[in-house]
Amino acid sequence: MVEKLASAVYNNVVAGLVGITSNPTISLDQLYDDIIDERLQIIKEYSAKNLVPIKDLIMSVNCIDIDCKSLDKCPCNGKTYSPAIAHFEMPQIVNDLALDAIEFIGSIDRSVQFRVYTNTSFTYQQYARRGATSPFVYIETTPNDNNMYDVWVYNAPLLKKISIIAIFKDPRQLDQYDCCKGDDIENYSFISTEIKKRLTEKYLRYFRQMYQSPSPNNQVAK
Repeated sequence: MVEKLASAVYNNVVAGLVGITSNPTISLDQLYDDIIDERLQIIKEYSAKNLVPIKDLIMSVNCIDIDCKSLDKCPCNGKTYSPAIAHFEMPQIVNDLALDAIEFIGSIDRSVQFRVYTNTSFTYQQYARRGATSPFVYIETTPNDNNMYDVWVYNAPLLKKISIIAIFKDPRQLDQYDCCKGDDIENYSFISTEIKKRLTEKYLRYFRQMYQSPSPNNQVAK
């Protein structure tokens, strides 16, 4: 998705600079990053107006492997001070939308859905009158060394893989999964159109100022 948006923006900019320059210098890596930044900014703006098209932004990952990891993550002197429990890593989500950014976390057949916590209030679930033994996950929304989120699974049946349906910050993080081929990750909305429009305008403004012809000096020496 990002590559196709980048291609569209680049073509728009080149077409808009006809007569000014035929070879604008645009770094594709920078253009990719600008698209992600602009996308998040637009989502934030529309979220404030309660106009975010949730269904048009969600993407799914159905093949996230589960391993084991302790909650402390940073053992001192090679020792860990909390037991290793079921754990997995997930791409970062748009935290501005809070839990609205997550539609589903659970088994890949969708038969088991986990309750989601993004703060330490999950420690009180064991005292709940209802659902104390229901499966849930705790998402630590601080990026780890892999620039992903660590997630711990509690009260869940034995699973090898996890499925997630959510709004992710950077769709490029999904490319690492075998079940998420780049050509399949397309969920366009008016936000995609807005990204192309805004970035095209920004790049054109930048390049036109850069290549602006110097004006003649009409001042008369005294």
